[in-house]
Amino acid sequence: MRTGHREWRSRALLVALSLAVACSTQVVAPTGTTPPGADVLAPFPIDRGDDGAGTPGTYKGLWLRLVDRGEPAVTPADGALGVVCIGMSNANQECGDFIGRVESEWAAEIDPAVRVVNCAVGGHAIERWIDPEFDDRLWRACIETRLPAAGVRPDQVRVIYHKAANQYTVAPDGSPLPLYPAAASDYANFLDHLDAFAARVPVWFPSVQAVYTSSRSYGGFANNARRGEPLSYEEGHALNEWLRSRGTGGGVWYGWGPYLWAPDCASGVTNAGDVCYEREDYVTDGVHPAASGRAKMSRLLHERLLRHEWYRR
Repeated sequence: MRTGHREWRSRALLVALSLAVACSTQVVAPTGTTPPGADVLAPFPIDRGDDGAGTPGTYKGLWLRLVDRGEPAVTPADGALGVVCIGMSNANQECGDFIGRVESEWAAEIDPAVRVVNCAVGGHAIERWIDPEFDDRLWRACIETRLPAAGVRPDQVRVIYHKAANQYTVAPDGSPLPLYPAAASDYANFLDHLDAFAARVPVWFPSVQAVYTSSRSYGGFANNARRGEPLSYEEGHALNEWLRSRGTGGGVWYGWGPYLWAPDCASGVTNAGDVCYEREDYVTDGVHPAASGRAKMSRLLHERLLRHEWYRR
């Protein structure tokens, strides 16, 4: 009963917050040249807006170009460089797959100081990581249980990989939230949640130097509209805008992790990582990744981190 009340209260709070920050969805214009393609209303990979006039340049006026925050300054502590995965059930499954590959097929490519720790917890998306009522189950359990099991001290945690997503994508009465650019949209909520998450990172991990963030992968196979499209896609745009205009502060570098979203392979379109998704990449619910889906996401994460010096052998 207490859990149900807590979730209802959280959902109500989300709606109130989104109404209170109606102006927060204002997009800050990126610098640089204008994307060459047209504006579209159908989702298209954000990381392919510079592919030329044959591909779209904007979606609802939002640029199809990932924000590039450059390379962070990341250093080990006493020979260890801890990387902590944070997020919900998808993040937990994907990070578990990633760790298995880091310790086997990719080990020769990765700096031996790197130690990845899976602190993601099923059923606990970003709203719960920013809610103090869940601190014992999430942040404290990570620090007091999962880090010691991996032989990593809290001060050795230098990098966070955050698979970020909203848990509550409908109103308290169950009705769908409006889409971008509505002030009370899932997009607007996600911006505020990213702000709150960034404020909590230095409280729990004061030695963190870099936070890599990814949004959801494709939601078009989901059996539940709350995890479908274009919600999953538009959260990627919210993250991109947050990194452009608000993702700074506290001496911590914030940047994109891998861009995981890509459409159904039947569309003939891939993201810049040459990934698309098939129904077989997901389990029965169409939300959680099957083995092939986890493998695709792990590869994208590995290839993203290989671009940075701290990760490479």
